[in-house]
Formats: sequence, structure tokens, C-alpha cells
Amino acid sequence: MEETFALTQNVGKQLLAEDVFHHLGTAIADGTFAPGERLRDADLAAQYNVSRTPVREALQRLERIGMVEMAPSRFTRVTEPSEKDIDDARVYAGYQSGILCAMAIPNLTEPARDRALELIEETKTAPPNRIARSRANWALFDHLADSSGNSVHRTLTSEPRMALLRLLRLWEPTDEQRAIVQNARTTLPIAIRSGDGRGAELSARGLFAVT
Repeated sequence: MEETFALTQNVGKQLLAEDVFHHLGTAIADGTFAPGERLRDADLAAQYNVSRTPVREALQRLERIGMVEMAPSRFTRVTEPSEKDIDDARVYAGYQSGILCAMAIPNLTEPARDRALELIEETKTAPPNRIARSRANWALFDHLADSSGNSVHRTLTSEPRMALLRLLRLWEPTDEQRAIVQNARTTLPIAIRSGDGRGAELSARGLFAVT
């Protein structure tokens, strides 16, 4: 009985830390907590109505994916992404999106294909700001990830996705990059309709101006 109770407590603590991790990571990703802002575990514990332990666990995970920096006994604060960080995220997202399309597109059911085409249209009509653009792209690739049937891809990308989303929301395309993105929005639906995984892979890269 004592063993079972200890296990239940441990599982509960892990789930609590998971919740704090996602709430706090989302708040950093959407700018609620600004770059350079100090994060105090006591304040966060009070805000989320939890003990300090799950907050500290969440902060350690966020440090591992580059969203938080910690100096023991000195400070914990939100990281300040550099221009290189943002561009590296853009390139990484382009290649990863391409891989995802290569896996998913040839295997899409008709309803999943139709939904993918709808989501591409939404990327075209999204308000012309970075957050709306990023959210529209993310909805498309979330759908393709769910439709790919590849559990390994989802497992390996689930934790870093908030850090990636945060950086992509800071990406402001150049005029040349906008032209590449616009072309990709035209060619990707063609590849999806024909089940062309290779063509979709190249077009998906273009949504992030990766050529």
C-alpha cells in the first residue's frame, strides 16, 4: 500500500510539473514573459497555485530547450534570442516541415488532404503579422503530423516545439523571402492534390524561405 501511494504521489507531481512546463513555456513563446524578464519560482508557484518543486522542474526543462537561462543563487530569466537564433529556427523548421510532408502527403486520406488544403488557404488569408502567420503555418504542420501516422516524429518534436514556435514568431521575412513563401503557397496545394511527397517536401521548405 505504501509503495502504491508513493507511486501515485510521484505520478501526480510529474503531471503537475508538465502542466506548469506547458503554461510557462507558452507564456514565454507568446511574449507574456518578455526576453530578459526575471522569473522567480516563488512568484510562479503562487501564480499557478502549486508548490515550488514543479515550478523548478519546469524551469529546468525550459532551460534545456533554450527558453530560460539560470545562474544558481543569482537569477533565472527568459533568454533573449539573437538574429542567428531566429534564422537557425527558420532553416530548421523548413527542413523539418519538408521531411514531414514527404512522410505524410503520399498517405493522406481524402478528408485529411482536403483539410490540409483548407489550412493552406488559411495561411494565405492570415492577418499580415508574424504571430498570425506563424500560427497558421503551425496549424497546417500540426495537421500533417497528426496525419502522418509517424509516432517517432511526434515524440521527438513535442518538447522543443514551444522554443521553435517562439523563434518563428520573431522571424520577419525579407522581400526576397516573402516571394519564396508566396510561391510555396501556390505549389504546395498542387503537390498535395497529386500526392507528390517530394514536391510537397520542397514546397514546404519554401514556406520558411528555405530553398
